[in-house]
Amino acid sequence: MTPTETEPRLSDEDLVQMLQVGETEIAITHLERRYGKRIYRFVHGMVRDPHLAHDVTQEVFEKILLKHSLYRPGSNFRAWLFEVARNQALTMLRTRSRLPRAISALPTQSDEGDFLDSVAAEADNEPMIEQEFMTAFQNAVDDLPAHYGVVFDLCVRKGRPYREAGEELGLPTGTVAIRIMRARKKLFTALQHHLGRLRRPPACFQ
Repeated sequence: MTPTETEPRLSDEDLVQMLQVGETEIAITHLERRYGKRIYRFVHGMVRDPHLAHDVTQEVFEKILLKHSLYRPGSNFRAWLFEVARNQALTMLRTRSRLPRAISALPTQSDEGDFLDSVAAEADNEPMIEQEFMTAFQNAVDDLPAHYGVVFDLCVRKGRPYREAGEELGLPTGTVAIRIMRARKKLFTALQHHLGRLRRPPACFQ
């Protein structure tokens, strides 16, 4: 089911409640249609890069899937959503700054989306470690279930919008977003033991 103009308009609170009871596909599709363009414009104003703004916008809706329990019912959902977008944009800008970070500052499991969105090779002082990481990353991607791997390839590696990938694959936008989220979780679990050997997060995968 996808939202249409003939369906009754659901409030933001309605959609959050749907997320909380597991009706994620309908809820995230509505939210993406309602806020996607506005989030993109807001993020673009911060990062000044269309491709990067697109990536961050997709991350925002993944964060909603993962972190919707942090939203306090009755508060301003739109303000909360744009705060999530602001934090994601700042995280991406810090990643792109390529400043070395201590191991203690590397992403934890709760930050798996931020980490797995930055999985391309980057020249640093330990190329062998980086080479091993990239080999492990490629193996982990190859081991993904096919229905996760195809959306990960289209949306993360090739940068296709969720809606466009969904149209190509005959899937609702929400289903694409959920599969991307689950693919990231699987990849993070497979690669987590490599984190302690990295001096800084890899650059964003192109």
